[in-house]
Amino acid sequence: MQLLPHFPLHLNVVVLFGFTLLLGLISGELATRTSFLPRISGYIAIGFLVGPSAFNIVTPTLLSGSRIFVDISLGLILFDLGRHLDFIWLRHDRSIILMSLTESCLTFLFIFFTLLIFHIPALYASLVATIAIATSPAVALMIADDLSSKGPVTRRTLILTSLNNLFALILFTILLPITQTHNLSFVIGYSAYRMFASILLGMVIFLVALCIGHFIGKRKESQFVLYVGIVMFGIGISNVLNLSSMLTLFSLGVFVRNFNYKNILIEINFGWLAKMFIIILFMITGVHLQLKGLFQATWIVLACILARSVAKSAGIWMFSKSSRLTSQQAWALCLALTPMAGLAVGMSNIILDFNPTLGYQLMTIITTVIAVLNIIGPVATQLAFVKSGETIHQDN
Repeated sequence: MQLLPHFPLHLNVVVLFGFTLLLGLISGELATRTSFLPRISGYIAIGFLVGPSAFNIVTPTLLSGSRIFVDISLGLILFDLGRHLDFIWLRHDRSIILMSLTESCLTFLFIFFTLLIFHIPALYASLVATIAIATSPAVALMIADDLSSKGPVTRRTLILTSLNNLFALILFTILLPITQTHNLSFVIGYSAYRMFASILLGMVIFLVALCIGHFIGKRKESQFVLYVGIVMFGIGISNVLNLSSMLTLFSLGVFVRNFNYKNILIEINFGWLAKMFIIILFMITGVHLQLKGLFQATWIVLACILARSVAKSAGIWMFSKSSRLTSQQAWALCLALTPMAGLAVGMSNIILDFNPTLGYQLMTIITTVIAVLNIIGPVATQLAFVKSGETIHQDN
């Protein structure tokens, strides 16, 4: 029977959870004291430092055990993001749908053809282009919350982020089976199953939540537990049914926002619970960063970043007048869509599960683009909200 610990000590997932939270708190606070960096930049930086590319405290083996934290983080974020997709607002400003479709389509096409120029195979190029469509909902939500930002730029940022994440999730669901087989009937059948069944599952969980909400009443503490419960249940049951947990949770958020006619489910702010998991998500994102990829594929990465920025900016400017945006607001909106989604980490993990060889080959390009955009993205988003004059705490 071993009574004394072995040296060197080996961390486990529980230690990683606590270690991540403590370091995240410190690094986030240090970032805000610079007066120009948002907290998220601190989370990413400390994650990079403890990861394999720096001090190697968090090893790849330990990182694989943290998948559950990434899944929960993405689930909470996508559910919250779905709740920002307001159909009434979309009817009020229909041009924003065209704006989102345009910037999403242009992003896919620009990235896809850029990668083809560099002789990247079409399947690889299409998957990277799909992941590049999505703007980081965690960055937009957290910075808007930190700065108490409210106004036309903030609202449109959250709606555009909701829509381009939805488009990315649907396209990713369609393309994913092709990584295993080129059998057309299988691809169509499996894609349709994952997409429609994921949305249907979101609707079923919403109906269950309505029944429970009617039974427990509108006490905030009870409904808070209800929301956390349906998010966790959605993640678990979608994995059991081999569905897209990300699409399920996003759909669930959309149903809660738009079909809760009798207000049985009250508005609940996840608050510090969400922030706790966001800290973990961005530190793990930082752990994944491999800046050496920037030196291995410098021109590919820089070309992808430029193509993505031009595509999203073009889509916004094409419909800025019909959306009644001033030039300053349009530029701010372009900046706000800079960060690439932490969703990319979840999508990359799914690709690894489906096709490990393909997943590892894509990781260099994806993680390096994420690295650069998640370094400059939070700063750009914070600058966008501040310069648009929509923040209360502009000293942060």
